[in-house]
Parts: sequence; structure tokens; C-alpha cells
Amino acid sequence: MFRVITTYRNGIARPIVEKGPWHPSRQHTEYWAEQLQQAGYIVEIESQGSGGVANSDHSDLAAALASMA
Repeated sequence: MFRVITTYRNGIARPIVEKGPWHPSRQHTEYWAEQLQQAGYIVEIESQGSGGVANSDHSDLAAALASMA
């Protein structure tokens, strides 16, 4: 299970962090992350299985490091 976490600023000092719904496939989640990133949001993908958050730009690196643990 994966979900997209978006971060943005709404004219205030502290960023607003919103967590989206869980999706069963990473491919579906990456699609939504890309759409939100194109709209100007900072996005991350969270994996329920590993409990970690991986920046979508570094997902391959995160997967490689996780397999080494």
C-alpha cells in the first residue's frame, strides 16, 4: 500500500502537509504523485509496508537501500 504526501505553503510560515488515500499499487501512486508535482506541490510517496517515506525522485535509491537493510 502506498500514498502520496503533499506539502505546500498557503501564505503562512509553516508548510501544510496533507496525506492522501492509500493505493494498492506503486504505479498508481506514482501517477498521482506526478500529477500533483506538475501542479506545483512538493510530493513524497509513503509505503505502508516499510513505514518509510521516499521522495518520488529518489524512489530507486530508497528501494535499493531498503533491500540492503
